[in-house]
Amino acid sequence: MAGHKTVNIRYNFKGKPAESAYQFDGFDLINSVLAHLVTLHVEPTLIPAQERMENGGIRNTQEDINLIEHGVDDVYFFDELTNKWEEIPAKWLVKA
Repeated sequence: MAGHKTVNIRYNFKGKPAESAYQFDGFDLINSVLAHLVTLHVEPTLIPAQERMENGGIRNTQEDINLIEHGVDDVYFFDELTNKWEEIPAKWLVKA
């Protein structure tokens, strides 16, 4: 766990400024930030048990989540290498 670091995030949630921080494991920063926001602001959709894809079902498929539809926009994370707040483009928020 020595490789984990804290990433600070600023964003708007339903029109109001919000902040969050989480422990980043060092792999794929942008998608990690988006996944963190999904866990915070998107209610999980429970589905009935289904067959696996290889058996003709849709069990292991997952659709993209549009964070903007859930009230999340203007997402920035603090990059410690450049010491600047970096923006995550809105087009990436629609496929989290």
